Amino acid sequence: MNIAASPVPTGTSSTGRSTGKSISYAVELQSMMFSLGDARRPLHETAVLVEDVVHTQLINLLQQAADISQLRGAKVISAEDLLFLMRKDKNKLRRLLKYMFFRDYKSKLVKGLDEAELLEDKLSGSSNSNKRQKIAHEFLSSIDQTGELLAVLEGDEIDEVKQERMERAERQTRMMDSVHYAEFCESRQLSFSKKACKFRDWLDCSSLEIKPNAVAMEMLAYLAYETVAQLVDLALLVRQDMVTEAGDPFSQTNSATFIQYHSSARSSYTNTTACGVETPSDAIQPCHIREAIRRYGHKVGPLSPFTSAYRRNRMAFLAC
Repeated sequence: MNIAASPVPTGTSSTGRSTGKSISYAVELQSMMFSLGDARRPLHETAVLVEDVVHTQLINLLQQAADISQLRGAKVISAEDLLFLMRKDKNKLRRLLKYMFFRDYKSKLVKGLDEAELLEDKLSGSSNSNKRQKIAHEFLSSIDQTGELLAVLEGDEIDEVKQERMERAERQTRMMDSVHYAEFCESRQLSFSKKACKFRDWLDCSSLEIKPNAVAMEMLAYLAYETVAQLVDLALLVRQDMVTEAGDPFSQTNSATFIQYHSSARSSYTNTTACGVETPSDAIQPCHIREAIRRYGHKVGPLSPFTSAYRRNRMAFLAC
C-alpha cells in the first residue's frame, strides 16, 4: 500500500483488520501540529490525513513487533521488540533512548527521590529506579556485535533534528502575545501518552493476540508523536519549496509532480501579518503531507527496493 497516495480508510488497517479508528485524535493533532511549526489554526482536513498516516504506521509497526515477539517466544510485545526495529537508524534510536531515560527520571521524581539519589542511581546503574535504561542496555548488549549500539546508548551527541525544532519554536514565539504564547505552551504539552486508555483503544490493542506491555505502550506513544513531528518537519520543507519567488529563473525546470502540487496550493498562500498572527492559508495543506510522504519513501537507483529495513507494502516508516 502506498500511504503517500491513499491513507488507510477509517476503521481498517493495511491488513484489513478492524482498528478502533472510530476514536479520533484530530483535535489533539491540530494542537500538536501548531506546537511543531504549523499555523495557529491547522486545517482539520490536514489533521485527519496526518492521523490516518500515523495510525497506519503504528498498526504496521505493532504487527512487525508482534512477529518479532513470536520469534523470541515471548507472550507480550515488549521494549526489546521495538528496540530491535529501531536498531538500523542510530539517530532515531538515540532519541528513543533519551526518551526512555527521561521516563525513568520522571518516575523517580514521582516517587519523591531527591537529586542526590538520582545521581547516585545513575552512577550505580540501579535496576529498580532505571528500569527502562536497564532493559535497553541489556537488550542492545545482547545483539551488539560491533559496539555501535552501545556507543549510541552511551553517547551524548547533539540531536540536530531536535535542535532545529527548538529553533523553529523560538522563531515561532517571537511575535506572540501572552494569550497566543499560553496556547502554544499548552499545545507543546500534548502527547499520545496523556490518555493511555484512549491510545490503547485507538490502536485496538484488545484485538491483538500478542499485546504490548506498559513500557512498549509508552514507546509506541512516543513513536506516534515522533511520526507527527517528522510529518510536520517534512511538510514545512515541501511548503517552502512550493512557494517559489517571482522571477526565479529555475522555476520552469520543476518536475511535473512539483508543478502539480505547486499549482494546487500556490493560490492559497499569503504572508504572515506584521503582528505575527497567521491566516488559515499559512497552514500546512493536505497536498504538503502527501508530497512529503512521497519524497520520504522515494528511492532512486537499482538497489532502491533493498534500502529500507522496514519496508512492507511499500511503506517507509517515519519514526524508525
